[in-house]
Parts: sequence; structure tokens; C-alpha cells
Amino acid sequence: MLTAAQARVGGARVLLARPRDCNLDECVTMFREAQGYLEWFRDSLPAAEQVNRTLRRQAIALAGEIGQSGVLLEQAARAGRRWLERLRSTPPEYTASGAHAPLRLLGHISYLG
Repeated sequence: MLTAAQARVGGARVLLARPRDCNLDECVTMFREAQGYLEWFRDSLPAAEQVNRTLRRQAIALAGEIGQSGVLLEQAARAGRRWLERLRSTPPEYTASGAHAPLRLLGHISYLG
């Protein structure tokens, strides 16, 4: 169960490493699956007589990966917001009637060089 959770978190981290190409819904699904595995793992621990140190180390490592994934998810959301803001600020290339929109040129054009 812990290995399955680690695989889901690792998969989400790989996707989040490239936020422009990342499908955030897929990442959220992977995090939810990982959460389900972790809850299942947690619920099965009281039945285990003794938690070995390997499982404890894996759980600590997974907690670190989840923290790093949270940072990547936050960066992806921030990049997406900036991209949307830039997209909204650019004028459309065509008008509603289908004609080319006039270009807004900023600055000055010099014919003398």
C-alpha cells in the first residue's frame, strides 16, 4: 500500500515538473489515490503487531515527497494563472465580424534608421 502511494505521488511529481504540459486533473486524481492508499495503510497499522523501521523510513520519505509535490502543484497553479492573465491581456487577432483587428503598435517607427 505504501509502495502504491509512493508510485502515485511520484507520477504526479513527474507530471508537475512540466506545468505547461501537465493535466492538473490527472495530478489531483493521483494525489487522491495516494491519499486513499495512505489511509488504508494507516488503518492497517494497528492490526500489525510491530511496525518495522523500513516502513517508518518509507513513510517519512513519502511525507517529504508529498511536501515537494505540494510546492510543485502551487508553482503549476501560479504559472497557469499568469498564463491566463497574459492571454486575457492580448488583443484578439480577429474582430467578431471576422476581419483582422487593427494592430496596436507601441513606440515610434523611424524611417531614417
